Amino acid sequence: MRPAWTSGIILTGIVVAAFNLRPGVTGLSPLLETMGGEIRLGGTFLAIIGMLPPLLYGLCGFLAPRLITRFSAMTMTVAAMAMITLGLGVRALVSDPGLFLALSVLALAGMGLGNVVVPPFVKAYFPDRVAFVSTVHVGLLQLGTFVPPLVAVPLARELGWRGSLLVWVACAGLAVAVWGVIAACRPAPQTEVRAASVGGRELRRLLSTPRAWALMTMTGMTSFNNFILFTWLPPLLTRAGFDSAFAGAMLALVTAIPLVLGFVLPAMAARLRSSAAIVVSFCLSLAAGYLGLWLAPQAAPVLWTVLLGIGISTFPLALTLITLRSRGPEASAALSGFVQGGGYLLAATGPLLFGLLVGAGGSLWPAFVLVLASVGIKLAVTVPATRAGHI
Repeated sequence: MRPAWTSGIILTGIVVAAFNLRPGVTGLSPLLETMGGEIRLGGTFLAIIGMLPPLLYGLCGFLAPRLITRFSAMTMTVAAMAMITLGLGVRALVSDPGLFLALSVLALAGMGLGNVVVPPFVKAYFPDRVAFVSTVHVGLLQLGTFVPPLVAVPLARELGWRGSLLVWVACAGLAVAVWGVIAACRPAPQTEVRAASVGGRELRRLLSTPRAWALMTMTGMTSFNNFILFTWLPPLLTRAGFDSAFAGAMLALVTAIPLVLGFVLPAMAARLRSSAAIVVSFCLSLAAGYLGLWLAPQAAPVLWTVLLGIGISTFPLALTLITLRSRGPEASAALSGFVQGGGYLLAATGPLLFGLLVGAGGSLWPAFVLVLASVGIKLAVTVPATRAGHI
């Protein structure tokens, strides 16, 4: 039996790592208008900064399993947290837009690696408590998504926008310290965290498995909408006549709902043979929220935001399904890399396409047709993606 401290320190590591995988994204968008006074933020910059998170998450999702094989999951987790800390820390100090984007790439690459290298620790160290630890992991990831946009503008009023961004560097630095201790102690897992099969047989098997493609598409369409909302919900609300503080609060609200549901959905998914009914109901909520935001944004902005938040809550469910549908740590790393890598690459087109459609003629209807079509695609793959049994 492993000493109790092993489980405790690994769980602490999972908590601090999960929390740091989103503040660099959601803590930025409410500040873009304020930053415009010091950094030249044109439409191209906004399109790129919105596209970078899912693009880097996707590319690093494919790279991470191979890096785990070469360097170990422990080493790559420390490296991922260090990349986040360095990228966010220096980014907050520069004024050149190109350098800002380059440092964002470094931080986002660390987040992308963290998306994939952390979940296998759940299977390796807590094989008998997967549902509980998955709930903790997903919940802290959603907490790290919710808190930054809620406090970004108030912090900027007190500390300036650079100070607001630097707050999250301290959190990332804590994650580096915790994982540095874990790496030094090398606690023994119940099963090895490796990904040796990813480069060969396991990846080929996933490529020929329709359910793996369905789960990847469901995750991709969820993230497609997540990143559109992270980037464009505040500008859409300010365009409708609301101030930036209200827009930031609505961004916090749209991320708070997946946070709350993220503490419930993993346990539900573990008990249900299929989560299809949950996904379908969330898709209908997402469609209703988009229609309200498009056709009557000033009528009930809080209601539209709540519906959108419910709609994107399939993300914590998708993360849980990756762990539940895997046979072990190696399969978890492989499926996580395949689903998140491909899913985030699909999602990378979302903010860019949405922005191009908004800017093309000034009308919003092409952009909203795009997001409603993405909801339809997600509905089409729901049943195979959520079916019971290992993938």
